[in-house]
This record gives sequence, C-alpha cells and structure tokens, in this order.
Amino acid sequence: MAENTDIENKQKTKQALLGEVRLALELNQHGIRFDAEQIKALRTNAVEDPYRRDRGAFEFALPHGITAQAKPARWTRYSIQVDGGKPVLFDDETPIAELTLTEPVVHPELDQVLSTGEKVRSILSIDPHGQVNVGFSDECSLKDAGEDCLFCSYNVRERDPSRPKIKHARQIAEGYDIVRRAGKANHFKISGGFIPERRELESYIDVVEAIRETHKKFSGVAVIGAPADLSILSKYKEAGYTDISHNLEVWDKDLFAFVCLGKSRQNGGYQHWVDSLVASVEIFGRGHVHSNFVGGLDTKEGFLDGIEFLSSKGIVAHFGTFRPEKGTPFEGHRGASAEHHWELLDRATDIQIRHGITIEQMYRGPGSGDHTGRVVRIKKGDFEGDRLETYKFPSLD
Repeated sequence: MAENTDIENKQKTKQALLGEVRLALELNQHGIRFDAEQIKALRTNAVEDPYRRDRGAFEFALPHGITAQAKPARWTRYSIQVDGGKPVLFDDETPIAELTLTEPVVHPELDQVLSTGEKVRSILSIDPHGQVNVGFSDECSLKDAGEDCLFCSYNVRERDPSRPKIKHARQIAEGYDIVRRAGKANHFKISGGFIPERRELESYIDVVEAIRETHKKFSGVAVIGAPADLSILSKYKEAGYTDISHNLEVWDKDLFAFVCLGKSRQNGGYQHWVDSLVASVEIFGRGHVHSNFVGGLDTKEGFLDGIEFLSSKGIVAHFGTFRPEKGTPFEGHRGASAEHHWELLDRATDIQIRHGITIEQMYRGPGSGDHTGRVVRIKKGDFEGDRLETYKFPSLD
C-alpha cells in the first residue's frame, strides 16, 4: 500500500514539474510586469551586468524548483507582486505561485588574476551545472562576408572591453585549472564565433593539450563547423575531446541555406553538415555528438522528423526557444507560441529517451541543455521529494 502511495506521489510531482515547465514557457513568451525597485530590494547578491542582452530581467524558481526568467513587459497578464516581503506570481488578479528569487553564485576564483594579467572571468565562465564555458573568439568571421546567421546577435551584442577578442591556450588552461581545483566546475565547452577551419582546429587542439598537461582526466566538447575534410574529426578525439558539436541551427535543408547562409556556403552545404555529424558518431560514439537548433524556426513536424533521424544515429539534438534578437534581420518578428514550444519539448524528449540518450548526454552539448535536459530528468524521475534541483556534472576528481 505504501509503495502504491509513493508511486502516486511521484507521478503527481512529475505532472506538477511538467506543469511548471509549461508555465515557464508561457512567461518567456508573454513577459512579466513587476516593480524593479521592489525586486531589487529583495535581492542580496545580484550585480547588474551592463553587457547582458536581457538587462532588467532576473531569474526565479517556481515552487517545485523549475527556474524561469522575468523578462519585463508592460502589456501582459502576468505580474509579480511583493506581499509581506515575498514575491508572488499573478495571472491577472489570481495569485498562482510564491516565487524564490535565485541569486547568482559568487565564485571568488573568477576574480583571481592570471599570469598574463587578466582576471579568470575575462577568459571563461562557470554555469550552474558545473561546466566551464569558453568563447574562444569574441567575433564571428561570417560578419566580414556579410553572411551572419539571420537569427544570431553574436556580432551585434555589446562587448565587455575587458574580455580579450581571442583567448590563448595557456590562459584558458590556467583559468580551467583554478576553477577545477576549487571544485567549482570540470566539464569543458569551447565555442565562439565562426572561425576559419585551420585556425579553429589548431587552436582547439592547443587548448585541450594545455589543459591535459595538468589534468589527464578530461571531459569536454568542441563546438566546431563541419570541416571540409572529415578526416580532421578524429584529430579532436585524439587530442582529448570527449564530445563534438556542429550546430545546424535549423533542420530543413532549404531553410538552412537561407538562415545560415555563411555556414552553408563556407562548409560544404547542408548534406555535408549532416554527413559530418553521422561520421562523428563513428569516432566519438553514440551520445557524444551534438547539434544545437533554434526551436521554433522549422515547421513542427519537420523538426521532429529531424530529432528522430538524429536520435536514431546517436546524435543529441539541443534546442531552446526562438526569440527574435535586437539588431538581427529577425528583429520585430514574432516567435513561436509557448504551446508550440511545449509540444516540441514533449515530443522531442520522448524520442530521445526512446533512443537511449542519457541525462548527462543531454547536458554535455553546445548549450540549451537545461531546456530539454530538465524535461528528460522529470520524465525519468530524476528528482527527490517534490522538487527538481539543479543538475550537476559528475566529478572527475
């Protein structure tokens, strides 16, 4: 009898968690009204970053632990009101959830100064899952050719002048060593703007070799464009990368040529990218090859067909929600609805689970890991009590 009750409680929590994921999508679509000064008074650890794209937004957790962002909007049915020092989410006049404001974690290690004079934070960042993120290049070479991906704001974002345009292997390895020894992060991701192929290969290999001089046990993903010569893929594996990613961004062949003009023209076209992903599985293994997508650009059924194909090959597809960025050709366009994104999330994660993709593999890729990863975790019952806690990478030490 007790066992049946536990199963029922687990199922109820699962549905409550999935309900919070759907609500987070609604909030992302419609935005939230709130008094910025009231919220500021409740936060103890927040530092406004002038270089963030979503300035004015802040993160909070719903009652079962699902996080969402409060993106300010004037005309929306959702609002946050502070009652007795506690923020409460309202749907029109109806209170629907008491919120917990999430504070950014302070990592003193990021303020340490490297031997080259830069602070660690100017070279890398630490995400909530325990991953070291490095943007090797702070500018995308497709800009010079006028072939930026249409959705991407990489070349139009404000840039912190303290961040080097190009990071060097020794800087990255030294920063990685500091945060790993402190137990703050160990899984590694390196990406950046689109880099001409030869420089990308040599630079990424220099980085992992520098890290492995100190840390023989290593786990990390190289986010690269599909190389013209597919034999190059094995060089990343031989150097020490455990995972590789080519970010297709859209699944439809014709849409890829239109939205990702530079990627299509400079790296062999759509089929070559797909062939490179499939070839990478032979080298890195199932679940260690990834591709990121902009959820909401493809047709729903076409995109899910792509998820089915990739998952069947052992390729992990990651995606977030498309929201048109300021300064891009898509500025002013309307993104897909929360209902559309929820159906993609629900059906795509069912496909990935069916093909044996694991929770850790959902987080090891190029980004957007928690968007799909937390739904996979919920469906697999990877939570304790009535909350979903933040996923953490296993320790390598």
